[in-house]
Amino acid sequence: MTELKETMIQASPPVGLIEAPRWVSDLVDASNADWFDSNEGPRVRTAESSTHALISMVVPDALNMSPTEFVHCVQSVYESLDDYLNPMSARCPIRMWNHVPGILDSVGNDMNRYHLLNQARHDVYCRWYGTPDAFEEHVVTATCTGHGGSDFIYHCLAAPSSGIGIENPRQSASYRYSKQYGPKPPCFARATLLPVNGSGRQQVLVGGTASVRGENSLFFGNLSGQLNETLDNMVSILEAATPDSPSTATPSLAWYSDLRVYYKNADDRVQIESAVLESFHPDASVEWIQAPICRDELMVEIEGLAVIPSGSTDHT
Repeated sequence: MTELKETMIQASPPVGLIEAPRWVSDLVDASNADWFDSNEGPRVRTAESSTHALISMVVPDALNMSPTEFVHCVQSVYESLDDYLNPMSARCPIRMWNHVPGILDSVGNDMNRYHLLNQARHDVYCRWYGTPDAFEEHVVTATCTGHGGSDFIYHCLAAPSSGIGIENPRQSASYRYSKQYGPKPPCFARATLLPVNGSGRQQVLVGGTASVRGENSLFFGNLSGQLNETLDNMVSILEAATPDSPSTATPSLAWYSDLRVYYKNADDRVQIESAVLESFHPDASVEWIQAPICRDELMVEIEGLAVIPSGSTDHT
């Protein structure tokens, strides 16, 4: 890592940066880490603790790139990840965040910028893992939303060992989506189950979850319906992360200790906030970000960190 930094120039923090969620700072504190400009590449920040690492990359002015340039930009970000993680003890990605400028902007050929990200990510994963048949064993949980700036923002949280990818039985695996949602499917696990931590509990890293069943969006224009479907999916993910055993506590939204809510329309926040406060544990930490979501019809998306109560059986 020292050698890499010696080839880069220290830079000021990016303006308008969407950071990784607050709970990540409990694992690795990046608040005092420096940003560096790489040679004709993204602005990079690396941070490491005794247990985790966080790699953040920002590509300036990605909004004004051509489709080909944007695909190459995303590929470059993903393919450079190993360069930053390899020197670290925590080198296994367990969670990713992508924030795409103009995520739903048309780029021609019935595609938008989210479709371009999916194309780039799919191509990189095929190079890493061989074929899409191997994605089930390798892809990690991810969130992808838009934002109002012009930069492409990427974060990767890593640990010494990989977690277990979890799929939601109510939804199709993202990497098996049909071409209805773009030429290449998105590639991410719905959640990642981590090993037992120092407190003796397991954690579930739940990716951006919305009103999708199978691969299809539900409840167009109906915020209440979308909220209920989203919350049902968030419970279903926890059910899939824990075995069907009488000794296992019943999964519920109360297991979520930390949440981040992405909402499309400012006027919807009051209704969403009411539903969140009513549904989750009152001590849950909640962050709010107004941002476009990866499908225009989706009005809300929620991600989070859940803690499996002690006494629940491990997923094997």
